[in-house]
Amino acid sequence: MDSILISPKTEKELQYVLELLHTLEIDAKKISEADRDDFELAQLLKNVDASGIVREETQPIKLNAKQVKLLEQSESEMAGKTVVPEKVIQVEEDEWLSK
Repeated sequence: MDSILISPKTEKELQYVLELLHTLEIDAKKISEADRDDFELAQLLKNVDASGIVREETQPIKLNAKQVKLLEQSESEMAGKTVVPEKVIQVEEDEWLSK
């Protein structure tokens, strides 16, 4: 049977939900915030690809002198500029089109 995880905003809401579930004779368990965070992290880790396969776009790209100079610029020199590599744009477009 599937389960649900409820995260009330206040202690009062928590007590209300627990009382309601108890009244409906539904088994409920209160867990700590740390345990909830651990559970959510475990759920995220289930979706991680641990096959060891490196996708093409994550492999190193050879930079030309102009690109290296651009990367060496200071934060103040880069202020107000948006730099997006062409390959990133292509990958995002491919992912969007495949949805």
